[in-house]
Amino acid sequence: MNPAPIRTIKSEKIHDQVYEQLRALLLDGHWQPGEKIPSEAELCRLTGVSRVSVRTALKSLIAQGFLVSRQGEGTFVVDVSVDMNMDLLVPIIGLDKKSILEVLEFRKILEVGLIPLLFDNLSSEDLDYLEKNVEDLERTPEEQIEAITELDLAFHKKLCLISGNSLIIKVNQILSDLFQKSMQDVVIALGNQTGRIYHRRIFEAMRRGDQQQTAAILQEHIENTIHSIRQATLRRELGST
Repeated sequence: MNPAPIRTIKSEKIHDQVYEQLRALLLDGHWQPGEKIPSEAELCRLTGVSRVSVRTALKSLIAQGFLVSRQGEGTFVVDVSVDMNMDLLVPIIGLDKKSILEVLEFRKILEVGLIPLLFDNLSSEDLDYLEKNVEDLERTPEEQIEAITELDLAFHKKLCLISGNSLIIKVNQILSDLFQKSMQDVVIALGNQTGRIYHRRIFEAMRRGDQQQTAAILQEHIENTIHSIRQATLRRELGST
């Protein structure tokens, strides 16, 4: 086992500093999944702090899923995957009015940017799924807000799934989970007629194999939604003055 580049702790909040050092080493891959890390006694020697501080830091890392303690064997590294690190972000992310627009801006960059990957992986089964989604959205009555929202988000989720990139898929899932309630408010305020038209146009461009047109329509779709939200917000603010 290679010696870990652990520094001596010199200032306040000692257990937090031990935690940050160990977490950084885990995320950098200094210890591999399944590997045993140094014992508490060895970590005390390396950091120059008490066993209580080391133990507190280790408990935090175990609670967050970075490490696992095995009775009589020691402490071992868990697979620090993309899924786990993304899940740690969820409790600290919230959406206000400004954030809704920022999420849409991010989605525009993300989804338009993944179009080349999408066309590399696109299958006839994917097209069948998207066609059914578009048809279901077109048939859903305007008053069924929750169903419309689910179909809308499912369409965009499928685009990310087709890319095959696990990080893109996970980021999109987190954004969708956070955005769902706000998206329902958007549908109530703006309706979904324009969204239905754009989804149909995006699908038809994909079916034709027109990568450039697919990207252009998708970008126009999200930009139109951003513009409509801004206009609706402005009208509401003017009406309240």
